[in-house]
This record gives sequence, C-alpha cells and structure tokens, in this order.
Amino acid sequence: MIKPKKSLGQNFLIDKNISRKIVDSLDIHDGDIVLEIGPGMGALTELLIAEKCRLIAVDTDERVIEHLTEKYNEHNFELIHSDIRLIDLNGLLKKYNSSKIKIIGNIPYNISSDISFWLFENSALIQTAVIMFQKEVAQRFTAKTRTKDYGILTVALDLTGTAKILFDVSPNCFYPKPEVTSSVVKFVFKNEINENFSEIMTLVKSAFNQRRKTLRNALKVYVENMTGSSIDEIIKSSASNKFVGELPPDVFFKRAEELTVGNFIGIYNFLTLGKKKNKDE
Repeated sequence: MIKPKKSLGQNFLIDKNISRKIVDSLDIHDGDIVLEIGPGMGALTELLIAEKCRLIAVDTDERVIEHLTEKYNEHNFELIHSDIRLIDLNGLLKKYNSSKIKIIGNIPYNISSDISFWLFENSALIQTAVIMFQKEVAQRFTAKTRTKDYGILTVALDLTGTAKILFDVSPNCFYPKPEVTSSVVKFVFKNEINENFSEIMTLVKSAFNQRRKTLRNALKVYVENMTGSSIDEIIKSSASNKFVGELPPDVFFKRAEELTVGNFIGIYNFLTLGKKKNKDE
C-alpha cells in the first residue's frame, strides 16, 4: 500500500461497502463519461472500471498514477497526473466528443473549497457529481438562511445547482483515520451558469467576509470600487428606485446570512446599473 502523505491530505477509503454506495449513487449509464478526482489506492476506481463508462482519473500523486497504471494496465481508462483545479474540463470533453460529464471523488479536505468552486465554475458541463467532504463542509451546501452554516458555498451552489447529503462516513472507513466524520454529497447542476457568476461571487464574498456587519458596513469598499459612489449614495439612490429583483428596501441594513441568492443577484444588478449610470455621466 502507498503510504498516505499528510501534505496531500490523503486518507484512503478502505471500506468496500461505502465504496459501493458512493459509486451506485452516481447512477452511471452505459457510455457515460466519468471523471474521478483523487483515486488514491483505487477503492472507487476498481468499481468504476467494472461499469460500462468511459473513465478518467486525475491525481497529483505520481505514486498513485504508477500504482493504478500497473494494477489496471489491461483496462481502458485514462489516468492524468495533474491537479484537478488545473484541468480544462471543456477541452477534455471535446476530446471525448461529449457535452456532459459525471464526477466522483473522495477529495482532500484541505482543498474542499477550491474544488467546490472548480465544480461550480464548470457546472454547465457537469451532469451530476458525487463527492465526499468533511461533514461540516457538506452541511454548508444545504444550509438555510440565518444559520451559521449558511455562507459563500451555499450561495455559490444556489447559483449553479442543488445538493443533497446522502449519508455520513465514519473515520473508521479510512486509512489513516481522519479526525472528522465525512459526508457524501450529490450535486445536480443547471444546464447553464449565470454569465455573471464570478462577479456576483465577488459581491457575496465581500459580504460574508464581514458577516457580523450589515451590508452597509461590509460592502463599503466593494461598492466604491465597483460604482465610484459611496455606499450611502447608493442607499439614497435605492430609496428612490425600484430595485431589480424586488429587493427589500432595508436590504443594505441586513447581514449577509439573511439574504437569499435572489437578493444577491438583485443587489449586483442594481449596482451594475449604478456603475453604468456613473460611466455614462
């Protein structure tokens, strides 16, 4: 067995029953293109190869690539030695003459947020994804407004799709045992991503980075940089204009955790109009 590297966040899945539940959750059909993130010792890979899908596995660890190449050298699947965050998913799909892909993986928990945003940014190309996260991270995807778990990941997901926590996984199912419980999450993504996703998320991150403050205080720098106007000028303007998206009149006096994804889209659209007006003037 390959010795897990702490620096790579490696905790190899060793429970075959859990592996089977994860693979079954992806609902693979004949001919599906499936991308596995971080195959490790091949707990999921072994089962995926048995499916009639076109399998691609991506891992940063050269030892993993060598191990899986040797173990499954008679099987037709692609191994890529790379960081998943650097993978051009659109280019990969063109290579396989496909428009959609399914994704599966037990990912390193220290880069959960990065991989989540890679999924969100590529969501228009992804049909479904079944990913194992640290339980505390998984809960953020399905959190409700006005709760401590509701935040940046929740809003980003709402912009791109939906998620469901399927089941928890005990630390005993891994080698070495992590200090946390894990959860398997299934994502279903929309066919199109909001064309302003990145810009809206800049707004969302600015709001949640100071989540204890009202938007009036948390967005001062963001609003000034975006529109050239002060936050108080924007609030004054909003009082005499009908907000895009029917925003509540006191929206800038609320905290980020009180806002829905529709509220954030409305604020972004309103500020964009303010930016255009200042530019025209």
